[in-house]
This record gives sequence, structure tokens and C-alpha cells, in this order.
Amino acid sequence: MSRRSAPVPETAAASPAPTVRSARVRDKRGLILDAAVKVFARGGTHGARVSDIAREAGVAYGLVYHYFKNKDEILSTLFEEQWSGFLAAVRDIGASDRTLRERLVSIAAQILDAHRVRPDWVRVLVFEIQRSQRFAQPGQVQAMRRLFDEMRDILERAQGAGEMRDDTSPAVAATMFIGALEIVVTSLALETAELPQDESGRRAYYLAFANETAEIFLNGCARGGSAR
Repeated sequence: MSRRSAPVPETAAASPAPTVRSARVRDKRGLILDAAVKVFARGGTHGARVSDIAREAGVAYGLVYHYFKNKDEILSTLFEEQWSGFLAAVRDIGASDRTLRERLVSIAAQILDAHRVRPDWVRVLVFEIQRSQRFAQPGQVQAMRRLFDEMRDILERAQGAGEMRDDTSPAVAATMFIGALEIVVTSLALETAELPQDESGRRAYYLAFANETAEIFLNGCARGGSAR
């Protein structure tokens, strides 16, 4: 909570407070980023122009360049900001005292729910970032590596607590779990699945999918949990 501040001199009070001005800046910048997601999802980044983003955002063409150098920087910013929020959520889930299964379901639901809430953003992530040369940039590689590290740490702690087999590699298991979810998200972006039309139905569908993913990951598909 903020403390009571000293009275503002009359001359200073004539200018907008820094917090108000910062909020306005964030609003314009966020408006541009949201518009970029729609433009990139609709026609890809290759043919997109900064003027298309400005038109979608309803702002002057030059204002986009006030915040970003070019459309590649916009795309990188979209990834970094969205990904950092997702990583923070995974970190919180991993630090909780829930069971391994509950944590896996929560992580899977977090990923799948992103498609329900922001399908355009997921489409951009899948087709314009992960499957392009841009994703090979050091910053984005490190960001993805942090997800694998977080997942491996979750599985290592679960193994130490006796929730996972001792002869299983947490690093390999983390790669498999994330890889499986990536394929699921890709299929959603490709619209290969027929989803419920109503919001509650879609939410239930994604939650069931998250539970099934965790179940298969932990217990497999074979009867008795073993294919041998």
C-alpha cells in the first residue's frame, strides 16, 4: 500500500501524474500488441505490414514506431511477455504442495486454457514463432529452456518424494510431457478437433484433456500400466 505523500506543488499538479501517464503508455503499447496478434494470426508475419497493425489498432502509423523498431521486434515482444507470464505460472504450480498428478493437470490446463482464452495468440506462437527461424534466437531458446528446467525440477522433486519411479529420467520425462502438450496445442491451432461451442463446454473439454494427458503420462496406455 502507498503511504500518504507530501502535498504536490501547484506547478507540478498541472502535469499528469507519472502513474497516469505510464498507464496511458501501457494502454497504447498494449493496444498495438493486441492488434499485432490479430494481424499475425490472420495472415502470418511475412506478409504483414506495420501499417496493417496500425490500422487494426486504430492508431497513427508513426505511433507504432514510437514503441517498436519493426514488426520483428513486435513479434519478439509478444513472445517474451506472454512466455514470461506462463513461466511464472508454471513456477508457482511447481512450488505448490499439490501432488504430482495435480501439478501436471494444472500445467496442462494452463497451456490448453491459453487456446480457449487467446486462440489468436496460440496460433501466432505455434506457426509464427516456434516453427520459424526466429525461434532459434538465443533469447527465445533460453526462454524455452527455462520451461524444460522448471518441468525437470518438478519431476525431480516428485521423484525424491517417491511419487515417480527411481529408474525414470526427469529430464527425458519433462521433454516428453512438454512435447506431448505442444502437439496437442498445435492440433488445436490447426482446428483439427471439434470443440464445444459454448464457453462452459469448452472449459470442461480442456480440463478433461488436461486430466487425460496427466493420466497417460503417469500410467501409460497399456492395461496394468505396463506394455511388457
